[in-house]
Amino acid sequence: MDDTLRHQIDLAAFPADVQVTHVPGPGVVLRATREGRGLELQVTPDAQRIYGEGPALSAALAQLKQAAAQGLPDAHADGSFERLVFIGD
Repeated sequence: MDDTLRHQIDLAAFPADVQVTHVPGPGVVLRATREGRGLELQVTPDAQRIYGEGPALSAALAQLKQAAAQGLPDAHADGSFERLVFIGD
């Protein structure tokens, strides 16, 4: 994860028990986890191009933070997590 993305994650101020990581995938895939629960949010390259990389990632982080506050879904039986996709219009 590059320093700029790590800085944006830090600025989003997730609860201390929520881990946010950048995982491999098309575009930027962010994963928020806590105690075996989690959610991924994929920001497609089109979304980054249309909305701008910074604003698109900021919106993705805000959505993940809201999901963490409401309660992250359980992991799937295979250990994967539900994934939301932020696309460009």
